[in-house]
Amino acid sequence: MSPRLRVAVVLASTLKDELFGPVEWEELAGGFDIVADCQDSQELALHPRRGEAQVLITSWGMPRLTEDLLRELPSLKVVAHAAGSVRSLVSDGVWARGITVISAADANNEPVAEFVYAQTVLALKDVHRRSHQIKSETGLPALDHIPGIYGQTVGLISYGSVARKVAGLLRRLQANVVAWDPFVDEEAFDRLLVKRAATLEELFSQAKVLSIHTPLIPGQTERLITGDLVRRLPQSATLINTARGAVVDEEGLVQALQERPDLYAVLDVTTCEPLPASSPLYGLPNVMLTGHVAGTVGGERRAMGQLVLAELRRISAGTEPMHSVTSRALTLRA
Repeated sequence: MSPRLRVAVVLASTLKDELFGPVEWEELAGGFDIVADCQDSQELALHPRRGEAQVLITSWGMPRLTEDLLRELPSLKVVAHAAGSVRSLVSDGVWARGITVISAADANNEPVAEFVYAQTVLALKDVHRRSHQIKSETGLPALDHIPGIYGQTVGLISYGSVARKVAGLLRRLQANVVAWDPFVDEEAFDRLLVKRAATLEELFSQAKVLSIHTPLIPGQTERLITGDLVRRLPQSATLINTARGAVVDEEGLVQALQERPDLYAVLDVTTCEPLPASSPLYGLPNVMLTGHVAGTVGGERRAMGQLVLAELRRISAGTEPMHSVTSRALTLRA
């Protein structure tokens, strides 16, 4: 029998309980050698057995794996990140050491896709607008301008993991799904019968609901979505953003929404979180702010812990992990 993998867990206690329930923690403790169970990286850096750790389990709140911290972990071979993006976690030193980096983004992306699907249904039923109108005007709006949920055009900006899950869900609605992503090949589009938009302008001009899934990549995607693009949306269209707030020019978005009260925006993310009290987004009647709940929350997070456990089982058995991230991939994704 091969020796058990030596694992260091670096998770705040509340987060650990959300990621690993009693059953998952029993499997982790029973199948692997837990050499350290720490609340944060400072505690890890002082732990007497830190140098033995071959695997590091992390999640949100873990500081960057700097050269200094990596020197304290000479045996480290695998980082299993029970969260989404690893961009703020990994450093050049991680790649230089040849450390395998695993992300639970695929599990985190499932509830995001479900959230977008739900908001799309509500948008096509005109629920967002009608709810505000009923309360503000104490009346019942007419039904004649509601598009209905079937056969409508839904646009996806970027066509990564979340967007592909959304496209799969939208098949229930017989939707005409159109996506823009210059980095994805035709096969990925064809798999779910998704049409490719040649330009963002083309996509904005035809989508009744438009969902943003673009990663925030410094120097490339900041303020990608401008006010001029938003103005191209069809009458009574809805914009959904569950990606990153900074991919949208918020000032331009506010101006476009003020000029086009027929449009609606569901913003799960904003450039600053929380928004400053002075933000005009609070006062716009055609904006819903949902406060970063699209990703995993509460019991949903258990799926990320289960993904990490499954990956460690594969590595322990000598097989390749299914959710590893490369340095090149980080140039195109979150």
